[in-house]
Order: sequence, then structure tokens, then C-alpha cells
Amino acid sequence: MGFRGFCAALIAVPTIVVSLDGAAAQTPVDRIDAALQNITSISRTGRVGYATAWDGNKYVQCRRLQTREMRCEAAGIVLQPSLARILNAERQTRLTALGWVLDPAFGNYVRQFPADAPTTEIAGQVLKALAEAYAANTADLEISTAWVVDMPCPPRNGPSQNLAGLINDAKAMLPTAVIACSYKAPDPAQKADTVQALIALYGPSVTAEIQRLRINATRKVHVVFDSDIGYIQCMPEIPPVAFYCEAQSAESWAALSAVLTPDRTARLTAAGYAEPGRAPNYSKSYPMTLSDAAIAHEILSLLHDVYGYTGATKLTIMTE
Repeated sequence: MGFRGFCAALIAVPTIVVSLDGAAAQTPVDRIDAALQNITSISRTGRVGYATAWDGNKYVQCRRLQTREMRCEAAGIVLQPSLARILNAERQTRLTALGWVLDPAFGNYVRQFPADAPTTEIAGQVLKALAEAYAANTADLEISTAWVVDMPCPPRNGPSQNLAGLINDAKAMLPTAVIACSYKAPDPAQKADTVQALIALYGPSVTAEIQRLRINATRKVHVVFDSDIGYIQCMPEIPPVAFYCEAQSAESWAALSAVLTPDRTARLTAAGYAEPGRAPNYSKSYPMTLSDAAIAHEILSLLHDVYGYTGATKLTIMTE
């Protein structure tokens, strides 16, 4: 049985996709059992055999340890946050009841079977976990075996990738792979639902950047405050009498036409920004008599009120 299109590059090579005569009559347990027997029978110098059964991004991957125990990992939500929609608290409890233990290193669930456990018994437990904890379509599982370089911490498919957390040394996956002995998910972005909260979060850093422009006003310096939804960029006017700032327009990025409604652009013009024409963006000159904090607070207010920025992604500050 071959790989489905988008998964073709996800399982490490060299790979054997389990396909035996009479496969149509095989049960899912038979197919998983065949893969487990396959990695048990074949020994390759410098490589470790892995058997994987998966449905979409729900997977269990097993290997033989040198002590002959079979160690299996089931997908977790640390590297696959979207899996939380399926692997909810109730199903995590069910998975634990089936004998799987959370591995804090990568957030996958692990179960180790004794060296003398029959592969058919292990296959049954793998299938049970996929069916009961992950609601996998067990009648249409993908099954593969692969031999991955033998190292203490082999590469794993990285976060946001298909089958994230899967041990895989395929070249196509290495640019985004996690090559480490553990993984910690980045801290979630701090949300700011109000202007005041956004100013509390970013006010000091934006104020400091405006101060930097003031100190270096006779030089060619600039700063861009990019929210990923839209940006405001500033530079000192020469001779240094004002700070010239531009707020991104739909003319410079067409996708903003869905964001910059008439009501929102009215907030820009009410704040003193000229409409695009002379420049491709909305523009305003802030007199240097204004304090750095006052300018910073208005910039953050506009990012919030005009572009809908609430800190869901970290504010990117770019300079010359």
C-alpha cells in the first residue's frame, strides 16, 4: 500500500511500505504486525528500523531497542497543537489508561513492551490506541517501515509540519526538523485586547526606538513597527524638526483592503495622517516638541484601532 500524496516525503528513506500478497484480506492488526516483524528481522549498520502507522497526523511509531524491548511513541500536542482538538483531556486519560505515558522531552506518549511480547500483541495495542484515543480511521491506516540514522537524538519532523514529532531523517524534512534531545514549545504571544494593554506591553520598547531616532536625528536612521497585519514606519526629517511616519496602505499591500475599512482609515485621517498620493502610504509629521512616549502611544493606538493588532503575533521592530 503506497503513501498518499502529501505524506510521501514525510517518512524517512530508505523506506519499505508494507504490501504483501493478499493484503486486501489483511486486518489492520495484521498490517501493523507485519511492519513490526519487518523492523525486527532487518538489521542495518548505523541505522534503526522504525515501524509507523498513521491516519492523517495521528500516528504511532515503534522501534526495537538494543535490549529487544519495543518502544512505541504516539503523537502528542506539544509539537502538534492542532491535535488538541482530537486528543482532549478525556482521550488523554483514556490513552494513559491503555498504558501510555507522557514523555516530557517531546510531549509524545510512550509505551514500552517487553522483549518477549509477541508482535501481534503489540500491534493490537497500537491499533487500540489509535482507535480509542485518536479516533483514527483504522480501516485505512498508512503503514511504513524506515531505517533512520542511529544517534542518541535523531531528527524529528518539526512543529507545524505534517506528522510533527515523528522520528525522520528524510532530507526534505531536515530544514524544519527538531534535532535535539527535547523540545519546548515557544511561549504563547501576550495578547492585548485594549489599547491600554498594548501600550503596557510595547510602550517602553516603542518609546525607546523613537528616542533613538531623536538622538540620531541628523543621521539616516529609521524604525518599522510591523504587526504582520500592517506597519507604521518612522524616520527623522532633515533638518531635524519632526519625525516623519507612514502607516501602511492598501495601495502598498492589497491584502489590507479587507482590513482598512472606511471607518478605520477615518481614524488615521482623524489622527492627522494624510491619505496616500504624495506617498504610497498614509503619512504624518510629528513635531519634535512632542514627547517620545506620546508619539509611541499614538503609534500603538493606531496599530490597535486601525489594523486590529492585539499582540497575537509579536510586534516586529526593524531598523536600518
